[in-house]
Amino acid sequence: MNIDFVILAAGQGTRMGGDSPKVLANLAGQPMLQNLINTTNSFKKSKRILVVGYKANEVRKQIKTPKNTDWVKQNKQLGTAHAVKQALSSLRKGSVAVILYGDVPLVSAATLKKLINSANQNNLALLTFNKDNPSGYGRILRKNKNTIDGIVEEKDANASQREIREVNSGIMAIKSNSLTKLIPMVKNKNAAKEFLLTDIVELANNNKIKVKALLLKDSSEVLGANNPQELHDLERAHQRSLAESLIRSGVRVADSSRLDVRGEIEVGRDSFIDVNSVFEGTNRIGRRVSIGPGCLISNSIINSDVVIHANTVIEDSVVGRECEIGPFARIRGGTELQSGSELGNFVEANRSKVGKSSKAKHLTYLGDTTLGNRVNVGAGTITCNYDGEKKYKTVAEDGVFIGSNSSLVAPVKLGKGSYTGAGSVITKNVGSGELAVGRGKQVNLKRKKK
Repeated sequence: MNIDFVILAAGQGTRMGGDSPKVLANLAGQPMLQNLINTTNSFKKSKRILVVGYKANEVRKQIKTPKNTDWVKQNKQLGTAHAVKQALSSLRKGSVAVILYGDVPLVSAATLKKLINSANQNNLALLTFNKDNPSGYGRILRKNKNTIDGIVEEKDANASQREIREVNSGIMAIKSNSLTKLIPMVKNKNAAKEFLLTDIVELANNNKIKVKALLLKDSSEVLGANNPQELHDLERAHQRSLAESLIRSGVRVADSSRLDVRGEIEVGRDSFIDVNSVFEGTNRIGRRVSIGPGCLISNSIINSDVVIHANTVIEDSVVGRECEIGPFARIRGGTELQSGSELGNFVEANRSKVGKSSKAKHLTYLGDTTLGNRVNVGAGTITCNYDGEKKYKTVAEDGVFIGSNSSLVAPVKLGKGSYTGAGSVITKNVGSGELAVGRGKQVNLKRKKK
């Protein structure tokens, strides 16, 4: 079955503030429209038809879409049915057309699948939900529980209709041939003088197309954002849903309201995530990993049995099994920690490789550095990798012991099992098993009496 997702994204969204199109407002680290498109990408034989209008070029520039995507423009915003009309020529014969909204980005793939299956049985399938305060929503009109007779917008509703609590989400699915037949029949005889998509419910009934409703239990899936407050509420609902999904998969989350996932994340069972941790980009985290409070992890792989202490930053790096990092450590791009290694408090590593069971536990900078296995880096050690023009590498082979407060001036190599004395400035290679001391001789001077 071919599925054509018609995504309406033409509006400006003046209540959101700013000049950017509303659908580009940030949700979980990316435009809200991008979240929705990513969901549609999970369907095989699917096509996306994006209806854009306000600052269309800006939308196209910021949104990543698969190859099977058409862009169509709604030059004048004359209503939702008018927007869908612009997409009719892009629909495939025999497909199921699904109408979505760029500012309603949280609908799940599971819900869409149910809606599509209903539409595939020659139904007009609507997504509805109950709302205690339905102000602003179209009301679902029923003569009995099994049929939907129409949808009335609030501006056109009478007093009794405004008391109805079942409302229209706007999301619907229907065979493309039926949609192509019904859309031209929609008229703008309403208070807003717009061509409203909701009118196709009555038209479907008149044309002997069954109208079925999928009543959502969790209305958070169809939350929209028209202003900054609603965007905030949408963000929190999304993050809460992500946290609850992790919990169901066997991850312990200290507080679901204090977790931020801004991208994609996989976390293994029996892992623990403390409060105020942020995950950006794509992260893969193994089993039995402990992540302390206030950590930022971005585009990284964290293998199993790792302990990450509070306020640690890990970016574009790979952490091996049974490593320990932090607190207040920063692991920068291109760094790899092999199993059992430790980088402690106020340690920074950049484009570096740390071998098995190697340690830098305090106040250290490792830049463009390769540490072999079982290397011990004393507190206050820095690798001097930049001469003002170029960057150079430091290599410490297996079993090296680097004394506290050492400065390793790259390019430099410390051979297997070598040592540096505390406070040394090392500018030359050190041979295997050698002790290197590079510091001025201590002189004690007695004070002259006045």
